[in-house]
Amino acid sequence: MESNKLLKDLFLTMRNDYAGWDAKQKRHDPSPFVTMLGQAYYDRRMSSLLVLQAVSQYCAGMRDRNLKFALHDADYTPFSRGFAVRRCTEGMFVDLVTQETRLHPGDAVLAINRTAPERIVQNLPNPLLAADVPEREQWNGYLKLARDITVRHADGTEETLELARYPVEGDAASSVQELGAGALLLNPGTLNDAVLLEAFVQAHQAQLDGCTQLVIDLRTTRGEDEEALLPLLPYIVATDTTAGEIFGDRRIRTNYTKMNCTRLIRMLKPYLVDEDPALRQMAQQWTSYYRNQSGKGWVDEVEALPVPAEMPILHRGPEKVVLLTDTWCEQEAEHFVQLAKQQGRAVLLGRPTMGTLDYTNPVTVLYDAFSFTYPISRTMASLEGNGVDERGVQPDVVVPWTAAECIRDLLAEKAQTL
Repeated sequence: MESNKLLKDLFLTMRNDYAGWDAKQKRHDPSPFVTMLGQAYYDRRMSSLLVLQAVSQYCAGMRDRNLKFALHDADYTPFSRGFAVRRCTEGMFVDLVTQETRLHPGDAVLAINRTAPERIVQNLPNPLLAADVPEREQWNGYLKLARDITVRHADGTEETLELARYPVEGDAASSVQELGAGALLLNPGTLNDAVLLEAFVQAHQAQLDGCTQLVIDLRTTRGEDEEALLPLLPYIVATDTTAGEIFGDRRIRTNYTKMNCTRLIRMLKPYLVDEDPALRQMAQQWTSYYRNQSGKGWVDEVEALPVPAEMPILHRGPEKVVLLTDTWCEQEAEHFVQLAKQQGRAVLLGRPTMGTLDYTNPVTVLYDAFSFTYPISRTMASLEGNGVDERGVQPDVVVPWTAAECIRDLLAEKAQTL
């Protein structure tokens, strides 16, 4: 598909089918990206990578991380820079190093592409960093477009490094760490595999139940498997309860346009011929449902629970529970934080979460080598003014991020004083 036709269809989808259009339409500004690709076409330098960059920047400007645009091309391999940066009033610093061994946590970032970060922020359309607060800025996309970075190391030496490409990091593993004085730090890793996380929690249940304080680290946790919350829920519930009670308000409003229903049905087609009869039957039922809903527009619904409502969730572990939160806590991890705040047993410590919970039920549309994913439902909580979009779940104890956290876990230390 030609880029102009792709953009036209994508922007039409945003206006008519995207659940967040009413709330986000003021951020819709396609002209820079249409101009960018039009100029590339005129200069005969059009490429799939340019289309990926343009649409990804548009999605960043909308500030909804549920909007996802991807390139599926044999000649393109997603990559990581092998490190992350973060800004605060002190400046920009290397916050995390995963693969780039030339850099170290705490290195001061003096320039990206020979330009100071402060000047980049002044000149760059701010929505591309998806935040108005320095510590919440999202620099990963910008770094992927950059050529080099200039840093000052701890010993005072400065150097400019040409940025390298590394394989995208896989899901983080679950871990348990003793903090001393009977306190335990649990990092669930990534919430994408309920079976794996349940096995991990069961293997460490004696430790988790017997500690004097449980600190659950969700600062960089994400994942899309709601069932992965189940093994963690006993450690945040105030009393014995049930799944129906703790998950609470599941009301949503879904935009059943003809296009959305057509796309949903198309997504179900492979399951209609699956070898598993139960899966085939479920696909048939949903296909019939979407056909009936087609063209109805906004419909009020209740989102199904991941387990039966009567399933018991029994209180476990110590009474002293602390959740560490930060900007990169999103998706189901953010949902867990929200549930913990409602329960009131755990203390939330750190920074506000990402703010990804107001929009749900993703639909994916294919454009040749590209795919675009957008949500078609919005929570009733957000419609009633109780959403978390762009602001996240607020912690009970707010600790602004500083450069000192690059080399020392100040939040884990503070958690032990609560």
